[in-house]
Amino acid sequence: MKSGLLNLLKGTFLVQEGASKNWRFILFVFFLAGLMITASHQVDQKVVQISKANKELQAFRSEFVAVREQLMHKRMETQLENALKGQGIFPPEKAPLKIIVNRNE
Repeated sequence: MKSGLLNLLKGTFLVQEGASKNWRFILFVFFLAGLMITASHQVDQKVVQISKANKELQAFRSEFVAVREQLMHKRMETQLENALKGQGIFPPEKAPLKIIVNRNE
């Protein structure tokens, strides 16, 4: 057991006869590790992009709510009256009459 551990630490399994199998396996493991690291970086980039898009979406939603609030405020009847008084347009003093037309007669 002790000699096996020493041989492993010294790396004698890499220079023995038939070591080409070991080298192929080691290269394969390094290739898989590189592939895993690359995939991990790509996933991290996608997470950052999604986070950025969510922040942008939240900003657009808050801007939409602010603009809608301003629109509702400007559509109020009292606001329209105040805005049109400067142009000489006032609200009518009495309600409009509804005209009903009978087409049968």
